[in-house]
Amino acid sequence: MTAARLLARTELLPQARHTVDDFEKHHDTYFSHLVHFDPRLLESLHAPGTLPDTVRVASTGRSGVIDRMATVTAVANLPQQRVADRSRYLRALLDIYGMLPIQAQHSASAPGTTVIAPEREGRILAERLGVLPHRRGWTPHAKRMPVDGGLLVGVDAWLPSPTDRLVVVDGVVASGVTLMAMLQLTLRPGAHAEIFTCHATRQGALALARYAEQLEVTLTLHVGHVSGTLNGKFYAVQPDDPDQVLLGDVGDTISPLTPAFPPRGPRRDHA
Repeated sequence: MTAARLLARTELLPQARHTVDDFEKHHDTYFSHLVHFDPRLLESLHAPGTLPDTVRVASTGRSGVIDRMATVTAVANLPQQRVADRSRYLRALLDIYGMLPIQAQHSASAPGTTVIAPEREGRILAERLGVLPHRRGWTPHAKRMPVDGGLLVGVDAWLPSPTDRLVVVDGVVASGVTLMAMLQLTLRPGAHAEIFTCHATRQGALALARYAEQLEVTLTLHVGHVSGTLNGKFYAVQPDDPDQVLLGDVGDTISPLTPAFPPRGPRRDHA
């Protein structure tokens, strides 16, 4: 297995360049890093396997996690979400974080720790959990885009310098590619990372564990529940009902409940 390729913008084919431009315009940002996971790499990362001990699943010992996940799935599949529905959804996610055996706040407070909470859901959840503000906290955009049968991850310039200790707070792990890209961009070999998330597919959890080994870093994934499978668009769905999403778009669901993030300034022009 090889690592994903860090691409220069000039290497993109016209259709891929158009896709990147569209994502940048939509999110009002500029991707200073482009990390490409080709189809063969994704296939190897998502191959069936047994979850290692470094993937710690809270629902194996806390039945309340399953109850909260049922609430999240029910809201995600509503034809229309009211404010009360969004509030129940956010409360369920925060409850799941509270049921993790190790709390993100505790890990983030260790000396020398860099915290990454990706926009939007990671940043919102980290703020609600008291992990941000943090003097070494970063909230980059990290967006996956379909390119050439694989996935291209665009990460903007809000990234720390290489670190030896990293804590990541994010809402869910579907394919895992956005988090794998950030591990690749921020960690030195021998570093230690902890990821805190409410839910993961088995493919995503396995991919993170395998990729950390590839990068020669130590990774612990603290996750509320592992279930579902990836569909053709790399969303987490019910295996027996691919039309039913497990969480939907977490950022779209909870962002109306929280103040907008301070503007980052005008989008930069580029060649």
